[in-house]
Formats: sequence, C-alpha cells, structure tokens
Amino acid sequence: MKFSLNIRTPFNKNKANEASQDAVYLEKIMAPIEEKPFALSEKNIMFAGMNELAGFYYFRVVIVGKFKIKTFNGAQIVIDCGKFKITLTSNMNELKSDFGEVPKSFITPIDFDIEKAQIEKLNESKIESLQVISKKQDVTFKTIKG
Repeated sequence: MKFSLNIRTPFNKNKANEASQDAVYLEKIMAPIEEKPFALSEKNIMFAGMNELAGFYYFRVVIVGKFKIKTFNGAQIVIDCGKFKITLTSNMNELKSDFGEVPKSFITPIDFDIEKAQIEKLNESKIESLQVISKKQDVTFKTIKG
C-alpha cells in the first residue's frame, strides 16, 4: 500500500508550485515591455486599446504569453462589464502568433471591429473581464485594477 502511495505522489500535480511558476513566467514576460498591461490571465498578458482609422473603429489587442493561435476562422472577444456583455469579432479571419523574446512565449496581435456606440457604452462602464475565444483556445483575462 505504501509503495503505491509513493509512486502516485510524484505524478500528482502541485497547484501551489504551478501558480508560483506561472507568476515567475509572467514576470519574465513583462520585464522587457515598458507598456502597462490591461489584463492578466494565468499564463498571458493582454495589452489593449481603441483605435480609429479612416472612420472605422477597432479594438486592438496584443496577447503575450502561452496563447498561440494559427487559424483561418478568426477569433472573438467577449467584454464583460458586469451589467452587460459585448461580443466583438476579429476583422481578419487569418490569425497567427509570432514567437516572443522569452522561450515558449508568443505574441498575438488581434484587431476586433467595434461600433462607435459600443465604444461610448464601454467608456461609461468598467470592464471586469475579457474572454478571447478561438477555435482551439478560450482564455479569460481579468482587468488590472488601478
């Protein structure tokens, strides 16, 4: 009986150890970046902002971390403001991640179409979380307070 317990313990996951490794990983990723992150997930950092080009508005997102995507189906982002949610679709269907400076990290820029009325609605409220959804991945980010 003891023998099987000793065998099983090395294969059990230590969640506290994983959490500390994730924190160290995020610190390594943020070290060379001067910009202030908008949101964080367990293994990713999100930088985001609104932009306008020739009268068209878009929500620009750059994800740095373990999030890796190569798709021809595009992506969606669900912006949760507590009282309401806004779902945006990427303006390009072909998305591809690039390699980051830190080993096993990736940089993924995604532009989402957004209407001026949605921007005004977001400016009046506080974003609590963002969920990026692609064909193979679904990552939830919590906004950074302050």
